[in-house]
Amino acid sequence: MRNLLVLVLLALITVKAVAVIALGPVPIERDAWGYWKLSTLVMAGDWLMLADPIAYRTPIYPWFLAILRACAGEYALPAIAVAQSALMVGSIAIAGQMAARITRLPNAMVWTLLLTLPAVSAFTYNAALLSESLFIFLLMLHLLTMLHYDENPSSKRAVLAGVTFGLVLLTRPIVLLLWLAHIPFVLWSHYRRRRRVGKAASERVKLHGRIGHGMLAAFTAIAIVTPWIARNAIVFDEPFITQFVGRNLWVVTFQDGSGAGLELPATESSERLQQRFNRTSTADADWRLTWTVSNALVQSGLSDPQTDRLMQQVSLDAIKSDQPTFAYKAFRRTVNFWRAAATQLPAQGMKGNYLGELIWIYNIPVLEAAIEYRLSQSVLLNTLLTGMIVAAGIVLLINRPSRPYAFWVLMILAYFAVITGVFEIPHYRYRIVVEPLTAALGGGAIAVLLSRRRKPASVLTSS
Repeated sequence: MRNLLVLVLLALITVKAVAVIALGPVPIERDAWGYWKLSTLVMAGDWLMLADPIAYRTPIYPWFLAILRACAGEYALPAIAVAQSALMVGSIAIAGQMAARITRLPNAMVWTLLLTLPAVSAFTYNAALLSESLFIFLLMLHLLTMLHYDENPSSKRAVLAGVTFGLVLLTRPIVLLLWLAHIPFVLWSHYRRRRRVGKAASERVKLHGRIGHGMLAAFTAIAIVTPWIARNAIVFDEPFITQFVGRNLWVVTFQDGSGAGLELPATESSERLQQRFNRTSTADADWRLTWTVSNALVQSGLSDPQTDRLMQQVSLDAIKSDQPTFAYKAFRRTVNFWRAAATQLPAQGMKGNYLGELIWIYNIPVLEAAIEYRLSQSVLLNTLLTGMIVAAGIVLLINRPSRPYAFWVLMILAYFAVITGVFEIPHYRYRIVVEPLTAALGGGAIAVLLSRRRKPASVLTSS
């Protein structure tokens, strides 16, 4: 019965995903246009995109688009939307599996799926040429491989964890330090398992074995990303995965509102930047806008990574001059990572640039109303939801079997909140990457609470 219910819920989520993309594709503009150009290079045989010397992109999503475009031809846009919807449904299914594994309660998967059933905001990104859907799926897949390794530590599972980490890293480099959450979890699990099996050495993986597995996973991930690092070394004469920290810092340092709103510092780097900016930009150009400055510096003769490094140095100089203001705004942004309202979703079926590709637009009044009146656009409701996520985490922490897993998941959620809060202005787009994980937390907590309610009843009945 439970398996049938899971299949029905997954079918309903799939229907919802298809209905959302049926509203129409999102115009190929801004970030989507950048990804489209890169995928065009890949289709022409330039797999490392050497003809486009930018340092702030990674290759997995352009490769993904290129493969779908090559296979689907004139039906590229619908094929991409369908594939991304399938990835989103797959991410939710993985979240359900994780909830069941973490709590050892199969009903946790049912509750996780039920919690995701009403959500519509994140599904609008499936109709856009943006990396969210692919990144979320690969992230959840990586976390699932970590759980598999925890259940049965082995070299093969360590390699699999390394492969998935490398793929996630080449999709979005924000996960670069995610291992900081993995290490305490693996160590906790190791000593917990050691106490449980006692002296049964044959069933135990020794600490040096865990360390060896960790090194194997790290070497595997490094092998996955090395070709891209070599590409950047060829193009820019220096090895790196991506360079975008400078542009990120520029936004949060100099932009008003959620940013610190600081002034340009009186430093040598700042003077050099201003000279280049004034030489290549118009009189009314706003130096607080990241891409206005970035484009001006590139036009002045700097390469993409040189531009990013100069913007990073000037931002750091400004931060040093007023650290309390920057720290306070960073803390606010970290909190608002969870509270940011989904007021701007991808504009489906609107007039825009589709590059002559096949498009579709179907009116579904019920779904359009659900998106228009979505709960995620309320700061108050997002705040209440954050409180429930925290409560779910506490429930799983109190529950002994799920304690190390809850700690691990909460560390991952904190990691994304802090990294995004320090380097980005709050936006719903950044939060959707952890939605399946928060659903797993909630579904697991509900299953634990219900299981505890049933236990006293069964005890009374048996007595």
